[in-house]
Amino acid sequence: MNVEASSIAAAIGEPARARMLYSLMDGRARTSTELAIVADVSPSTASVHLHRLQSEHLLKVLVQGKHRYYSLEGPNVAAVLEGLSVLAGSPRKKFVPNTPSRLRAARTCYDHIAGTLGVLLHDRFQALRWLSDSYDLNPK
Repeated sequence: MNVEASSIAAAIGEPARARMLYSLMDGRARTSTELAIVADVSPSTASVHLHRLQSEHLLKVLVQGKHRYYSLEGPNVAAVLEGLSVLAGSPRKKFVPNTPSRLRAARTCYDHIAGTLGVLLHDRFQALRWLSDSYDLNPK
């Protein structure tokens, strides 16, 4: 028996952690707050779950100042999740945020505009060439 495989399976198998992982299948990175909402757990519980998923090399974290953004460790993790969906016999539902629409529309996140309004402003500024070519929302 492969002990590492059973440890990874146990990490994925917990429902809140599974919801977090599947919500990241769209390739976007999310904050622990967003993942807590998806998992329907408190922020402190989400932190414990995220630590477990990181320790099993299922998630990676990008730190930008005081912000932490979580994403799948790589395509192998996505392939495993897709395989589990096939075994489960039902297609994976598309991620639908349960954040109230007023918060999705216009919100701030510490020192910047976020939400739909923030994205629209960014896209418009980029179209007007008000942002330099070196400006990148997703630095690696």
